[in-house]
Amino acid sequence: MDYLEKFEKLGVKIPNILLPKSGTDFSKYAVLACDQYAAQPDYWERVRTYVGESASTLHMTLPEAWLLSGDNDYKKRAAAMEKYLSDGTLEEIGDGFIFTERDTPDGRRYGLVAAFDLEQYDYNPGSDKLIKVTEMTDIKRVAPRVEIRKQAALELPHVLMLVVDKQDKLMSTLKNECAGMPKIYDFDLMEGGGHITGTKIETEEMFRKIADILYEIFEENGGTFSFAMGDGNHSFATAKCFWEELKKNLSPEEQKNHPARFCLAEIINLYDPAMPYECMNRLLSGVSDPEKALSEMELELSALPSLQELQPILDRWLAGHPEASIEYVHDADTCEELGKNPGCIAFCYREFDRDSVFEMIKNNSVFVRKSFAMGHPYEKRYYLEGRKIR
Repeated sequence: MDYLEKFEKLGVKIPNILLPKSGTDFSKYAVLACDQYAAQPDYWERVRTYVGESASTLHMTLPEAWLLSGDNDYKKRAAAMEKYLSDGTLEEIGDGFIFTERDTPDGRRYGLVAAFDLEQYDYNPGSDKLIKVTEMTDIKRVAPRVEIRKQAALELPHVLMLVVDKQDKLMSTLKNECAGMPKIYDFDLMEGGGHITGTKIETEEMFRKIADILYEIFEENGGTFSFAMGDGNHSFATAKCFWEELKKNLSPEEQKNHPARFCLAEIINLYDPAMPYECMNRLLSGVSDPEKALSEMELELSALPSLQELQPILDRWLAGHPEASIEYVHDADTCEELGKNPGCIAFCYREFDRDSVFEMIKNNSVFVRKSFAMGHPYEKRYYLEGRKIR
C-alpha cells in the first residue's frame, strides 16, 4: 500500500488547514475549549476583556459559561466565521499536517493535527469501526450541536485523538524530523496555557513516514482499532451526526471527498508523560438538603464507589430532583472548593490509570460519560487550527 491507501485504511486524511493571516495576534486569537471553566464565568470575562475586538476564536465559539447564563446567539458566531473567511482574516495554508509542541507545567507534549474520516467512527459502544469511542455519549448534548454545525462554515475543534503508542514511535520521529524547520506559529497561550509552536508537514517523504508508523502501530495493537477518542467526544459525535444527515442527499461520488465527511483533531500519544490523566469530578448544585440527598443516594463522600458505579446513582437521583443539576469539573481541588458553596455536593476522584483506557479499547467497551480528564483545564486544547466544512 502507498501512504494514501494506508491513511484511508486508518481513517486519516491530510487536511487543508485554516490559520489567521500574518500579523494576527495569535495570543488573542487562540482561546481555550469552550467546555472549560463552565462553573467559573470570571475566567471567560477576563478572556473577553483581553481579546476585545481583536480577531479571535472567541467570536466564533460560545463558552458554556455564557450558554448557562442565557447566551445562545449562534448566528452571531456563524456570521463571524463568514466574515473572517471573506475578509481574509483566515487563510488556507494548503494540504499538510501540523506538528505541535506545547510546553505546560507538566512538561512538553507533542501532537499532530490531522483530519479523520467519520465513516470510520461510531459513537455507539461495541462498534466495529476503527476509531473507537471511550466514553458513553449523551445524545441529548449532541442534537443541539448539530443544529449549530449546520450554520457553521468551518470547524474549530478542540478534539484530542489518542494513538496507543507505548514506544513513542510517532512523536519521537516527528520531533527529530521537524527540529530546525520553520514554525508557522510560535506564541504564548493566554491565561496560563503555556507556549505552543506548530510546524507544517507537507512533503511526500514525511507523509510516507507518518503513514508507515501509524500502520505499524495499528498492526502491533491487533489491527482492530486505529485511534480512540480523548477530549471532545461530543464534538466528534456532533460531526458524525451532521455528516450522516447530510450524506443522505449526496451521491456516492459526492460523498467520497465532501469536507463534512472529515473532522479535524489533534493526535496525541495515550502514554505521553506530559499529559496527565485524572478522573472527572462531579458537582451537584441546587440541592436543597445535601445531607438528605447523600442519604437518599446511600453515599458517603469519604468512601465513594467507583466512578462507573457512581454515575448511574447520580442519574437516578437527578431524575427525581429536577431542581438540581450536575456539572463535570476537571480539577479535583476546584471541584472540592465549589462543593463548599450552599446547595452543592462535590464528588472528587484523584487517581486514574491510563492503562484502563487501553483495556477498554481492546475490549471494545466504554466508560460512563465524562469519566476522565486529560490534563488540567489550562492544559486543554485551544481553538487554533480550523477547516472549511462546506
